[in-house]
Amino acid sequence: MDVYRLRKLRDKLKKYVDYKKDNMLSFMEWEKYEKQNEFRLKILDRIKTGVGPKIFVVFGGNRSGKTELGAGVIAQVLEEQPRYKVLCATVNYSLSVQVQQAKVNKIIRNSNIRYGEYNPVRGYKNDIIEMNNRSTCIFRSYAQGRESVQGMDLDCVWLDEESQWDFFQEILARTADRNGVIIFTFTSLMGFTRLVNFLWESNNPLVLTTTLSILDNPFIDNTAKENWIKTIDKDDIESRIHGKPHLKEGLIYKSFSSNHIIEPFEWRELLRRLPKRYYLHEGIYPHERTPHHWVQFLYDKDLNILYVVDELKAPTESMIVKDFSSLIRHKRRSVIPSYCQIDTSSMKPDIISRHPDEDQENVHTVRMEFMKNGIDTILCSKDNAVGINAVKQRLKVVKTIEGIVKRKPLIYIFNNCSGVIWEFKRYSWGSYSSSTMSEKKELMNKPLKKDDHFMDIIKYECIKLQNDYMYQESEDYKDESIYAGMGY
Repeated sequence: MDVYRLRKLRDKLKKYVDYKKDNMLSFMEWEKYEKQNEFRLKILDRIKTGVGPKIFVVFGGNRSGKTELGAGVIAQVLEEQPRYKVLCATVNYSLSVQVQQAKVNKIIRNSNIRYGEYNPVRGYKNDIIEMNNRSTCIFRSYAQGRESVQGMDLDCVWLDEESQWDFFQEILARTADRNGVIIFTFTSLMGFTRLVNFLWESNNPLVLTTTLSILDNPFIDNTAKENWIKTIDKDDIESRIHGKPHLKEGLIYKSFSSNHIIEPFEWRELLRRLPKRYYLHEGIYPHERTPHHWVQFLYDKDLNILYVVDELKAPTESMIVKDFSSLIRHKRRSVIPSYCQIDTSSMKPDIISRHPDEDQENVHTVRMEFMKNGIDTILCSKDNAVGINAVKQRLKVVKTIEGIVKRKPLIYIFNNCSGVIWEFKRYSWGSYSSSTMSEKKELMNKPLKKDDHFMDIIKYECIKLQNDYMYQESEDYKDESIYAGMGY
């Protein structure tokens, strides 16, 4: 074949690739995934006829194709239904851009978009798509609250991930006038919440549910599935693999062992010699009724390893902040941390007892009291699910089938931190989040709130490191075929 014909063939292939990229909806091989496609067609039929269930729920495991299902339905609805009003929402703005908007952009035909410039970092301009047929799609997040969708009249809503009950109730109201459809796609990790109780195995004729599992997904090969299942935390197998809600039991950090406990080393010398590699961090959990807690961390930025190097528990309950601050300064030995996180409860008015001769007028919060006594702090980010998962990822030891360690833990605790070790070995799931919720039969996957203050501080630190450095799973044990997409 001569050079000219090769060039023509190359140009044709390039045009085909570009055309496929811009018209992915035409190339989706839905029929290969029978269970996913069957549910997808039921949603589309309801949208076209206006007859049938109102709420369609996909309880899906990770990599099960649930999000592709939602994005595919939205793309097709926007193209085929003139003047349709569509809302897409998920947990927060970051997830909206990184997952929901990215999936829609991948599938929707660009030639049919009248307004909707897409940026991989910021998503769609003004979080809106307007089609040539005057259909519109607006993106919101649960974090914006139900107020962000008030006043809307909607034909179709796609909620990716579990929403708060009040947000769902607002969506019901927004879809009432137009006989709208609500599509849920989520992995149920919170247990039997009020929303899950309403949706799961419901006898309500307006609710239709299905489950999708990674095992059902034909676009991921069996070896990749097996490797993925081996890395799943045992607490999450039912939900992350099979898509079914369940209650977690027993210890939260089941993988914690003697492998994570080490002899102390001269970390202050490392800080002095290698200040661009090693960083000192701290965390405080103050409490009005139980003793304050403090943890000191050494972070190795190059290896992404976190060391718990020291701890402090107030010797008395409701210890005066001034006195606890003195104990922290003594522990520091003049070495100031890069930051010291403090629990957001420290922003409440200070009711911890103080000496009568202390200045009462200028003391407003516990955090301010720490600052007055030489302990500068930043507020932590609180999210139990994110924090627990971040700690679990650091505790994880990855081995081959032959038992060879491919990745060592990314968190270690000095053996003189007896309080931290004690909590790690006892940190457990609670059955009910409260007696009030138990009366509502709302069973939540939440930690037992007892002897957990060191654990809270460690969660906050792991969340901050995850946010600051955005470390991903090490490529040497990640199966690329799982993370490369659904194969279409």
